[in-house]
This record gives sequence, structure tokens and C-alpha cells, in this order.
Amino acid sequence: MNNKWKAIWNRRKPAADALAGSWQEVFLELKRLNGYDVMGDGISLKAFLEEDAQIRELLGLSVNSSVFEVGCGTGANIYLMARDGMTVGGTDYAKSLIETARKVLTSPAELYSGEADAIATEQKYDAVFSNGVFPYLPDEAYVERVLARMLEKSRGPIGIMGLHDIEKKEDYLAFRRANIPNYDELYEGLDKLFCSRSLFKNFAAAHNLDVKFPEITIDGYWNTPFIFNCFMYRK
Repeated sequence: MNNKWKAIWNRRKPAADALAGSWQEVFLELKRLNGYDVMGDGISLKAFLEEDAQIRELLGLSVNSSVFEVGCGTGANIYLMARDGMTVGGTDYAKSLIETARKVLTSPAELYSGEADAIATEQKYDAVFSNGVFPYLPDEAYVERVLARMLEKSRGPIGIMGLHDIEKKEDYLAFRRANIPNYDELYEGLDKLFCSRSLFKNFAAAHNLDVKFPEITIDGYWNTPFIFNCFMYRK
């Protein structure tokens, strides 16, 4: 994985006493640390909760489900799920983010730092997902290895959210350059991975999976026009 991105994520620490407030305040701080504080007016708690409800529905999750997140960061997503009684686990390559996750997830089934293409697959979950992480992966070969691990770890569906759309790459770059002064200089060496839907269609076909690309609306999220989501289901 890109070491410059890794260094950036490892520098992110919670604000003083930010994890001592209400669950709503804790959740929003976890989301901020996961990178949802970059542009515009931000995303409301209501919008995040609506996204969470959509993810649960698409993954078929209920109160008694188990779910694992690849690239969980501070554990914001699985923090909500654990609050509702689900068995949760997660991994992220940034050790400092995992340290924060350990402060708010009191009894995760698994929680550790490591590369996404090397996640342990011995323990299985009802569903496995990743949200906003794949753009930081180095190349399509790495993506395919991660997908294979996710499928092996899940007894049911896998979900990948926040994939940067290769067909929208130029629009994305134009938007960033228009809104961030000296964008190319500031983000030199901090490239994002843009993917095509065909990569996921081919993976699904090779593993006898149904594949869907549902829209997940996040009101107020500037990145929405440039991304897509993918969910795969066993037949």
C-alpha cells in the first residue's frame, strides 16, 4: 500500500475528550478521523445513519448478525452495528486508527492492523464489507486478492462501497482542482485507484456470484457523483 497515504492516516488522532461524549458525538468523531471532514459543510448524523441502514439492508444484517469490515479505520461503521448487538470484527493498515477503534469497541471478535490482502479468514462472518477503502489500494491485482479474502471470510454477501469510477476520473480531477488550490502539488504521490465495473463483474462470474451496483445516497457527500458501490451474493 502507498506509504505516503499510510503515514497520513497514522497521524490522525482523536481530539481531546472527543470519545467521552454521547454515542452520537463519538460516532461523528470516528467518522471525522476516517476522512469525512475534508470538503464542504460535511455530512450530517442523519445522513450517516441513513447510509448505515442501507448498508445493513443490502448485506442482510439483523441484530443477531456477525459482520467484518476491511479497512475499518476507527471502527465508526461497526461501532453502530455493535451498539445494536451485532458481533463485529475489523482490520485496517493504519495502527493509530485501530488504536482508536479499540477504545470504542469493547468486545470485537477480531480487531487488528494489517494489509487488506492478508486478512485472516479462519473466523467467518455473515457478511463482510469495505467502505471507502478500495481507492487507496495499489492496483487491480491487489483488489482481486482482497475480494478473494473477503469472499472466503464471509458466509454470505460481500459489499464494497465508495469505489472510484474510472469513467468519472477526469470529472473527479477537475472538481478537485477547482476546489483545492495547488491540488496537483498537494496530492503529488497520493494517487487514488479508479476501477471499472467490469473488474467486479468478472470476479463475480468467476466465483458464481450475483453482482449488483446499488446506489447508496449520502446527503451532503461531495464525492457521490464520482463513486459506485458493488455487492456480491452467493447464488
